[in-house]
Amino acid sequence: MKNRRGFLLAEETLKIVIALICISFLIYLLTSLYFKNKDSKDLELAKASLEHLVNEINAKAPSVEIYNPKGWVIGVWPHDTTKRIWYYLFLLSETKIGLPKYCENLGWDRCICICKKDDQDKCDDLGFCLESDSKIEGGAIEIEKPPITLKIDGGEITKVAK
Repeated sequence: MKNRRGFLLAEETLKIVIALICISFLIYLLTSLYFKNKDSKDLELAKASLEHLVNEINAKAPSVEIYNPKGWVIGVWPHDTTKRIWYYLFLLSETKIGLPKYCENLGWDRCICICKKDDQDKCDDLGFCLESDSKIEGGAIEIEKPPITLKIDGGEITKVAK
């Protein structure tokens, strides 16, 4: 006599494993589409915010409010920032943080950018830049809890404390 129960059990197990693999793939696909869409929406909001900021600077407005995107950073290049890589107590390397590639490729000497906080060193992966002569006092300004108010005084931009 053949053991039909063992054969059916293996067949059903194989179906369940294949179904779990398919469901996992679909979940991965849907989450990657969601985050791709979210990043592109944040980039559009960032472009609008930066264009609004540059327009207000050119109009010589005393202040401007930036509403979004949350968790992004506004900065200008070139700025004298040095990135130091330490290993325990020894300094391994020291590199100058230069212009983002976008600004370099267009031949700009100075640019103002808005980029994701994770990418603020170069602002190359997810960000937007415009040419500008303004400078930001104290380095980059993070958009922590929108809206934020920026004071524009003689080409210098500072964050107004709430």
